[in-house]
Amino acid sequence: MDGIITEKNKKRRRPATRRKQAARKTFTVSARTREIRAERRRRVTLTVLILVILSGFGVFGAIGVQALFRSLFSENDKYVIRNWEIHTDGLLLTPDHIRQYANLGDYENLFAINLNRILRELEKTPAISSARVERRLPDTLIIHVNERLALARLQLDQPVPLAIAADGQVLGPSSLRPNLPVIRGIQDDGLRPGIRMSASYLQDALTILELAADPQIHPHLRVRAIDIAHDEFVTVELMTGEEVLIDRSHITPRMFELASILQDQRRRGRTIARINMTGYAHIPPVMTPAP
Repeated sequence: MDGIITEKNKKRRRPATRRKQAARKTFTVSARTREIRAERRRRVTLTVLILVILSGFGVFGAIGVQALFRSLFSENDKYVIRNWEIHTDGLLLTPDHIRQYANLGDYENLFAINLNRILRELEKTPAISSARVERRLPDTLIIHVNERLALARLQLDQPVPLAIAADGQVLGPSSLRPNLPVIRGIQDDGLRPGIRMSASYLQDALTILELAADPQIHPHLRVRAIDIAHDEFVTVELMTGEEVLIDRSHITPRMFELASILQDQRRRGRTIARINMTGYAHIPPVMTPAP
C-alpha cells in the first residue's frame, strides 16, 4: 500500500503543484517589470544627459557667434560712423537738431546702434511727423525726416510761445514761423510740446485754416486770427481787415461761400467790415459795409 499512488492521492497533490507554478509565474512577471522600469530609467537618464550636453553646446555656440559678430562688425573700426546724410522736407530742423533728437554720440558703430531705437527717438519729437533710418556700408548713417509744420500760433497766458500742427500736435517755439495765424480762446491749461489736442472746438479752427489753404479759397481769404471762445460760432479775422462769424455746424460750405462773397465784393470795389454767417445754411449771410 505504501508504494502505491492512488488516484485519490494524485488529486490531493495537484493544488500544491498549481501554487508552485503560479508563484514561478508571478516571480517571472515581477522580474520583467523591474527590467522594464530599469530600462525606462536608463533611457530617461540618457535623454536628459544628451539635452544637457546639447544645451551646453548651444550656449557656447551662441557666445562664440556673438564674439565673432562683435569682432567682425560691431567692434570693427571699419564700420565707425564717419559720414551723416540727413534729409528733411522742411526748413526749421537743422542736421544738428536731428542728430541731437536721435541721441547719438560721436564715433558710434553702424552695427552697434539700434535703428529701431533711433527711429523711436526721432518720432517722439513733436517737430517730426515721421522718419526713416538706414545704414550704408562702410561708414554712413542716413536719416530721412518729415517735419511736422505749424499751422497756427496759440495765444496763451504763458511766457513760452507754442504752435499747433494740423493733426492737433502742440509744438515748441522752434516750430514758429513769421506770419502764422493766431488761435485765441484756448481753454486748456498746462499745454506743452508733445501734447495732442483733440477738442472739437479747436478742431473747428484747424479745419478753417486747412480750408483757407485750398486753391479755390486761398487767393481770396487769408486768415490773421481765429477766436474759438464761443460755443456756437468762431470769429475769423482776415488779413484784409474783415471780421467773419461762422456757425460751427456749417464750416466747410460757409468757407467756400465766404471766398465767393469776398471775390464778388472786391470785384465791385466794395469793402466789408463784418460778415455774419451764423444762421442756417439756407439763410444768406449778413454783411456790414465798412464806413
